[in-house]
Amino acid sequence: MRRFILLLPALLMAAPALGEPLKVAKGMWSVTSDIYMSAVIDGSPVDIPSEHSTIEECWSTDQDVTIDEGIASYLGECTTGQSWAQGHSFDIDLYCDFDGIPMSGSAEFAVSKGGGSFSGRIFLSGGADGADMTAEALMIGHTTGTCAGPN
Repeated sequence: MRRFILLLPALLMAAPALGEPLKVAKGMWSVTSDIYMSAVIDGSPVDIPSEHSTIEECWSTDQDVTIDEGIASYLGECTTGQSWAQGHSFDIDLYCDFDGIPMSGSAEFAVSKGGGSFSGRIFLSGGADGADMTAEALMIGHTTGTCAGPN
C-alpha cells in the first residue's frame, strides 16, 4: 500500500476507461493520505503503524486529469469489477493480489463541482495461510493555485 501513496498523482491521471471519469482541475494540489492496515496471524493481532503523507504537486498536463477504472493498475496486481459513476462520485470493486495475498474491496471517490477538491477511500480485505488482513487508504486533496514555472 505504500506504493499507492507514491503513485497517487499518476493514479489521478489515468486514461479514461469504461465509466464516465471524474475530472479534476489542473494546477497546484495539496493531497493528504492516511493508510491504516491491520493483520491477524494465527489468531494473534499484529501491530502495523499507520502512514500519513502530504504531497504538494503540480497537476498540469496535456491530458485531462481524471479518476476512473484505470486506478486498479496503479495499485499493483489489481483488477476491477463493477463500477458506478454518478454525478460527482465514482465507486469501483477491486480484486488484488499483493505478493500472493489475495484481497478484495472497493474504491470510492468524490470530486467537487469544478474539480477543485476530491476525497477518496480505498478499502481492501483478505488473507492467506492463517493471516487475515485489512487495508484502508483515505485521501483528501484540493487545489492551492496555479503551478509555478512551465509544465
